[in-house]
Amino acid sequence: MSCALFIGRSVLDVIALVAEYPNPDGKIKALENDLIPGGSSLNAAVVFANLGGEATLASSLGASGLSRNFVLAELNKYSVDLHDICDDPYYHLPLSTVVSTSGLGTRMIINDSQDDCDIFRDCRELFSGKFDLLQLDQYERYFVEQHFSEIGDLDCPIVLDGGSWKEWSPDFLRLVDIPIVSEAFLSDGFESFIEMCANLGLSRWAITRGSEGVIWRDGDKTGEIPAVSIEAVDTLGAGDIFHGAFCHAFAETGMFVEALNSANQIAAKSCESMGTRSWMNA
Repeated sequence: MSCALFIGRSVLDVIALVAEYPNPDGKIKALENDLIPGGSSLNAAVVFANLGGEATLASSLGASGLSRNFVLAELNKYSVDLHDICDDPYYHLPLSTVVSTSGLGTRMIINDSQDDCDIFRDCRELFSGKFDLLQLDQYERYFVEQHFSEIGDLDCPIVLDGGSWKEWSPDFLRLVDIPIVSEAFLSDGFESFIEMCANLGLSRWAITRGSEGVIWRDGDKTGEIPAVSIEAVDTLGAGDIFHGAFCHAFAETGMFVEALNSANQIAAKSCESMGTRSWMNA
């Protein structure tokens, strides 16, 4: 059984599925509502565990309360081993407001105004563990900065979930072995990303493009994986699910392109139902 460490974001998603977005200053009745623990690393860890791996999540859950307890129950349900890294009594689990459309298969996300936690517990025990793979999602950046050397010294491949370009993205790229990023990460364009990876010695990477599929490089080989044809209901968390599924397949087999293919299939399946968990029981 493969084991992986996920360092990054945990949130509580407040979700509404609507037929279409309301006009400015308008109102609309939701088709469905839900409250789901989310965040890029939390979702990826849950997927990894659901597929049969041992997932450890290093993330900030913060102060005690109903939200924290709700998220803890979710992690326990899927047997994800949590390391709450935050030691700030005033940090609260972020809320993320999500409106998804069944008609367009798109979503709108409003993130919490709160910044990452910057006061941490002693995490030496975390880095003494042995993992087959580590994923970073560009959140918990202060924690990653503080433990840059310990993370780099772990004897396993490090994957980047690059959802969008951030001012600290170069620091994360210097730490990882396999960046898997979305088109939104390519702030200076496709060619600039390729050149940046080459300069950093990154010979394996992939770019996810939604309905346009996935572009990849593996050493001297390049290719494209077409998108799976589906009727999308909700794309929320599809990128997180892609990463969790990739991490599991790659940790199990070491086969890069095959792992991308598997992740592509699973992420597409997740878009056929609402939320980030329904597909698991479909």
